[in-house]
Amino acid sequence: MPTEVSSPAAELLHGAVAVLDAGDGWVRPSRFSSSQLRALGSVRAWHPGLYRQMAACTAGVTVEFETDGSEAVLELRMGEVPGGTAGALEDVARHTGVEPARPDAVFVDVDGRHLGPLFPDEQSLLSIDLADPEATALPLPGLGEPRRVRVWLPCLVPCELRSVTANGALLEPVGPRRALLVLGDSIAQGFCAEDPSRTWAALLADRLGLDLVNQGVGGQVFQPGTVCGARGLDVAAVVVELGENYRFEPCGADAVERDVRSHLAEVAATFPDVPTWVLTTPPHLEVAYPTHPRSCFAEVDRIIADAAARHPQMRLVNAGALLDAHLLPRLLTDGSDHPGPEGHAMMAERLSFVVDATADDPAERRSRALEAVRADGDAALPVSDALSRGVGEVLLAEEGAVVVDVPHGVRLVWARDRRLVRRALSCLGAAPVTCVCGERDVAREVGRAARGKARPCELVVWSGEAPAVEPTRDLRTLTPAYAGAIVAHYSHPEFLRPGELEVLLAAGRVIGGFEEGRLVGFVGEHPHGSMGMLEVLPDARRRGWGSALAAAKIRQLLGEGRLPWAEVLPDNDASLALELSMGFDILESGRLWYVS
Repeated sequence: MPTEVSSPAAELLHGAVAVLDAGDGWVRPSRFSSSQLRALGSVRAWHPGLYRQMAACTAGVTVEFETDGSEAVLELRMGEVPGGTAGALEDVARHTGVEPARPDAVFVDVDGRHLGPLFPDEQSLLSIDLADPEATALPLPGLGEPRRVRVWLPCLVPCELRSVTANGALLEPVGPRRALLVLGDSIAQGFCAEDPSRTWAALLADRLGLDLVNQGVGGQVFQPGTVCGARGLDVAAVVVELGENYRFEPCGADAVERDVRSHLAEVAATFPDVPTWVLTTPPHLEVAYPTHPRSCFAEVDRIIADAAARHPQMRLVNAGALLDAHLLPRLLTDGSDHPGPEGHAMMAERLSFVVDATADDPAERRSRALEAVRADGDAALPVSDALSRGVGEVLLAEEGAVVVDVPHGVRLVWARDRRLVRRALSCLGAAPVTCVCGERDVAREVGRAARGKARPCELVVWSGEAPAVEPTRDLRTLTPAYAGAIVAHYSHPEFLRPGELEVLLAAGRVIGGFEEGRLVGFVGEHPHGSMGMLEVLPDARRRGWGSALAAAKIRQLLGEGRLPWAEVLPDNDASLALELSMGFDILESGRLWYVS
């Protein structure tokens, strides 16, 4: 090079938590602190040898600089391919019949142009042509505008660096950004992504404008003691993607639950004010590696959800929705668990939507959602009622759509923008039951997303004073001791999700009617707030118990400052007649739907 400038590579690193001296000016970037590496190799680790190998790889680590040169050379030498990497590549070849991409490839971004795969030569020199081939005139080295260069080191191979040299007058480091910290397994580390800049973790960090600290480790599970060593990093967001590896080995739910709780508690304590997205287990195929028959994998998603719910800064993400189920044979290029390039792109796009939708303070998001739905008046009552009572988690709060998940698998959707709803539900996944406030085209969109059918319902609302209740009626708030009797006599026990009835009874939300000490009927409410579960036993019918129970429930709700309302299927003539006779108003038809 006629004129040149150089810099130690260690001064240009991003995504490295530590830099280890490899002798003679060479350095080894590490994604982990020394205490984290000790934990990964300790007796508490499931597979310490594998973890040490995979932790040495440089997933998410980049060399970033600005230069006015037209060429740059990075001194770079690759380590041995770990056994875990080689095994994954063999799975790809077996599933696709195509030779997989080399794991030691380097990729480079130059002012938005993507170069690669590139490889160092026999002298451990990686040459990078920085000139834009489409430029009409190429400036002389040192005389052009500075170019921003980002060199992506391999995800699945360790490497060492020494210096960067450019044929110009300028070579300066790019300043550090706040970090997206990803704690995960091989899916986070970037197995099968082929290009380290195209892993879902790298794409998500880029969309958020953050540096990536990728602490994904092939084979990893929720291992307590592996997070606190990251204290001191300037972290803006955390994503936790773990749990998939429990399916490969015998494991008990109690031990796994203990580790998941401890690990997430450690994350919360280390980064108490940092928004954290915790993924359930991503989708997989059972063909190549069936789940071990003595694994507790079927319990893992519930365990993760329960543990994440303990920490206010944590948002649960349904990772099963991040890849289309019907495309898994194509998206999982190893035929088992690891997405290929197309799968990583889909995961990044959908996870980005979820992160953007839930990044702000939950109270602010709820307030914004309330403002949106209140503009639609009583037509959005099911959603506005839940929001005003602080029930559920707001997953989307936009002018065109609001999505709220309430307990026991019920989702509330209000929308005017069906395209936004389609995108939201493709990213959030389907709920067992969805209540939709909106026009028919919105309901159909929700039905398509949930692979279900939208059924219309009538929305009835109380508008009068508190109704009178005959003082001779024996009406009582039922306790959990009556759960068995309710299930035995309720006409639609299939509508009750596991645990739902017990929670309602414990909260005093079910009222019973008695004759001579015997239960003859009951009324309650659904998790999202509508009156329901009205049932009168056959031998007590036509004695006014239906009206008496409904009146008692109305009085309870009015006494709490709530507006009584209910949903009724259009063909339920008896319920509609009862509610009309009591003074309920039936709102405009065609604005309330259920999808299940």
